[in-house]
Amino acid sequence: MKTKALSACHTVLVTGGAGFIGSYIVKKFLKSGVNVHVLDNLSTGSLNNLPPHPNLTFHHGSILERPFLRSLKKFNFDLVLHLASIVGMRLATKYQSLVYRTATTGTFNVMDTFPNVPVVLFSSSAVYGMDNKWAVKEDQAIAHDQLLTYDGGKNGYACGKWEMEQIGLKAAKDGRKILIVRPFNVIGTKQVGTYGMVVPTFIHQAIDGKALTIFDDGFQIRSFSCVEVFIKCLFKIMEFDEVWEIGKNIINIGSRNGYSINDLAFIVLEETHSSSVIHYHLYEEFFPNHKDVTYRVPDTTYGEKFYGNIEWPTLREIVKNILSVMAVEVEAV
Repeated sequence: MKTKALSACHTVLVTGGAGFIGSYIVKKFLKSGVNVHVLDNLSTGSLNNLPPHPNLTFHHGSILERPFLRSLKKFNFDLVLHLASIVGMRLATKYQSLVYRTATTGTFNVMDTFPNVPVVLFSSSAVYGMDNKWAVKEDQAIAHDQLLTYDGGKNGYACGKWEMEQIGLKAAKDGRKILIVRPFNVIGTKQVGTYGMVVPTFIHQAIDGKALTIFDDGFQIRSFSCVEVFIKCLFKIMEFDEVWEIGKNIINIGSRNGYSINDLAFIVLEETHSSSVIHYHLYEEFFPNHKDVTYRVPDTTYGEKFYGNIEWPTLREIVKNILSVMAVEVEAV
């Protein structure tokens, strides 16, 4: 059954809509004829990610600026998708307090400014902490000390995303339509490695003939989830009334397939035909007081109730697609 939060949607706000995932969401809505407003401070996003379109309106500003947010109330949004965040371990460790404040105060500002509007909150797989050895489920108990360990001992990215969820759950208990999505390492074309994203980082290192940088032993396992499939799952989920109900409104989205960082490196080297070498470094050399997660793959049993049994592209297929798009872009220049 379709929910009014989506079927009756004419005007949407996408915070962080100029970012990697956000821009894919914007394009999907535009294809559906929806009026889309993007709010982004362009700290990590780019206007180049957004297509020129008569139904697209861009607002340059921050979710930490309440007067700015209030100036957008006049547009009477039917739905808010809240992605605005500081992304990538390089920024997450360098600006830890700002990361936390953006996730907490920023989310509260968005929720408070647009009351009674359904909201999709984009959390993170980081909320599952450090010590998982099997696929993680939405109802798994989450210990605060695990979040602090992830954040290096003080409130940062993982703690902030967890607090974001608590803000959303409190609103849901008060009767508001809230959907909380936990993405798992979404990758694809247009993603940049500037802030520490591993796939574009490896690809550019390999193409440039530089050494691929792997932390620790490289046997850390990750889910690598194709962005196009992620978007399909997201939009399918939003159609169902059930996912907007308290107690049913937290959903993992990502590939069940796990690959080691070493697997990724070898795939990139093979597909780029690069002679680059691999250099191993301790994680703490780059991110002091932080440890890397050894295993993070989602259990998507719950989400599959809504979007079906999805066949996610393999990591090699995604890398090949990224490289093919890059080749076309180079030829067009």
